[in-house]
Amino acid sequence: MTLEITVHGGNREIGGNKILVATGDGGVFLDFGKSYQAEDRFFEEPWNPYFHVPSLLGIGALPDIPGLYRHDPGAHRYAVLVTHPHLDHVGYVPMLAPGTPVITGVDTKNLLDIRLESGQRSWDTEVSHLDWRLLRTGGTVELPEADIRVRPVHVDHSVPASYGFVIEAGGRRIAYTGDLRMHGARPDLSDDFLRALAEKPIDVLLCEGTRVRPPDGDPDEKFLADMANVFRARMGEEAPRAVPVPCASEKDVRDALEATMKESRGLVLIEVSPLDVDRMRSIWQAAVSARRRVVLPSRQAFLLQQATLRTSIGQLPPLYGSALLLSQRRKTAKDRGPDEAEDAETEKKGRSGWEQQLVDDWRSNGGDVYWGLEGRAELRAYAERYVVVSPMCVGVLPELAYRAEPCALTFVLSKSEAFTEEMLLSFDRLLHWLRLFGCDEYKVIHVSGHASPEDLQRVVAAANPGVLVPVHTRFPELMTPWHDRVIVPDAQGRVAL
Repeated sequence: MTLEITVHGGNREIGGNKILVATGDGGVFLDFGKSYQAEDRFFEEPWNPYFHVPSLLGIGALPDIPGLYRHDPGAHRYAVLVTHPHLDHVGYVPMLAPGTPVITGVDTKNLLDIRLESGQRSWDTEVSHLDWRLLRTGGTVELPEADIRVRPVHVDHSVPASYGFVIEAGGRRIAYTGDLRMHGARPDLSDDFLRALAEKPIDVLLCEGTRVRPPDGDPDEKFLADMANVFRARMGEEAPRAVPVPCASEKDVRDALEATMKESRGLVLIEVSPLDVDRMRSIWQAAVSARRRVVLPSRQAFLLQQATLRTSIGQLPPLYGSALLLSQRRKTAKDRGPDEAEDAETEKKGRSGWEQQLVDDWRSNGGDVYWGLEGRAELRAYAERYVVVSPMCVGVLPELAYRAEPCALTFVLSKSEAFTEEMLLSFDRLLHWLRLFGCDEYKVIHVSGHASPEDLQRVVAAANPGVLVPVHTRFPELMTPWHDRVIVPDAQGRVAL
């Protein structure tokens, strides 16, 4: 049986992985991720968003395969294997035709569902039309019509429930790393994957290379740095400056967060990626040691609450000892009393159902709910007692300063820095708010969710593959010294085996 591998996404780009392993009459996609790079060239939310699947086909963000998509469904030739719930690996799954088999981990699917439940629902986030099939480490998945057998093995990444795959297809063994690291909270998971690679000969290794960069740096990163310098020059000498705190592991991050919380004499505000559960655990542990109380905005609280109730993810923070922070929501004219101001706020009414239920759950479990002028006044008055954790701190600061003087503040960026122009513009707004709060500096306390080049070479050595194929990297040629046969996909993503 013939075997063809085509890297439709993740070829000379970070993310957007859509790697087709085809075996004659069928096959499987390894991930089906959102291509931010392609979208950013043509679309902008909310001004000119893509309209439907043909919009994405027209710009090359999706592979042009007849029958694959919901707008013009055909026979199900291909299944999809999802490594983890980051959108650059799963974000285009909603585009697939009804009944398409989508295979992923039990808790990967749980995290996807939880995130969707607290977000805006639309045609491009709907996934109920798909045929979900769930797996765990230690099991296997058979696709007999395509002569494919899949063995999932957990790996450590910046989101739990992440997997690598060992695939038998068309008489060959293919390994796919997904995204992984060796310096996180659970390096033992990635070590298990390396042992699985070494068990039997691997013919093809599809290996991520996110952190592979030229010795003189990434030109795109230099461009963003130049943009950031222009923004800082506009702000003048008062522009908050970054103070990177060197961290080599998640333990280093936890220790640095604890030291920062203890040193600060004001409110500590930390920006994190919403699904980075390891980081949330590190923040919680640091806060307990620093005798600070964690405050969570609704979506972050909902994600952790539901992960506690619906997943087997271990060592999640105990939620209800923290406080729930509700965002500003104005009462409607018909709900306002005759003596209430036009900006009078509501606690629950008018909020989404999931958020209203969250408030009830929080209170019934003895947790505090902060909202309105009084709740935010508590955070300002006793700032040294609290640490606020949010995926979007630029939305928290305007509320803390509403009708009040800004309080003393320490800001910590604990996720990847801006890697697109749009993200940089948003971060520039955040810097203006930090300046308003009197911050002349902020700390960067973070470790990557991706393995270093040195650790990736350990992956290659463990697999000792017949062929190494770099994916999820902008610089695949830089991986050629790692192995005596490295095949870089061509401009169409084809891998010449």
